Amino acid sequence: MSDAKPPGQRPVILVVEDQPDERFLAATLLEDTGFTVIEAETAEAALAILNDRADEVSVVFSDVRTPGPIGGFELARIIGVTWPRVRVLLTSGDAGDQPSDLRVSATFIPKPWRAEDILAWVEEAAGRPPGGDSGPSVIGSGGKIISGGLET
Repeated sequence: MSDAKPPGQRPVILVVEDQPDERFLAATLLEDTGFTVIEAETAEAALAILNDRADEVSVVFSDVRTPGPIGGFELARIIGVTWPRVRVLLTSGDAGDQPSDLRVSATFIPKPWRAEDILAWVEEAAGRPPGGDSGPSVIGSGGKIISGGLET
């Protein structure tokens, strides 16, 4: 079975964030760039969605601090064991949350994050071919986004 999406099918991103404004911002950013977005307020809700639709989801973009008994680091661990094909991007504005806390394969980006960084990472993780119609296509050295040969 191939992980490649059929032509024309938009990659699906699951956004897990309990703060409505931040969830809306992330979802809008991703939708405006051509992704299909599913939103969840808690890690438990995200796991329920994955139980039903994991074959559709390419990336989970989650805050580390989520309400309820399961936080972002544990969510990433569960996803890594249960659905290893799904890529995980974690974010946090709490200085106490560090990438060294990751015990599984996931990526950490501190808040406040830049839209360009999120888009570049999600595009690569979702397996979007380079040179798509919208969004950054290549991450240059030093994390700078190069689109059409121009650094942004």
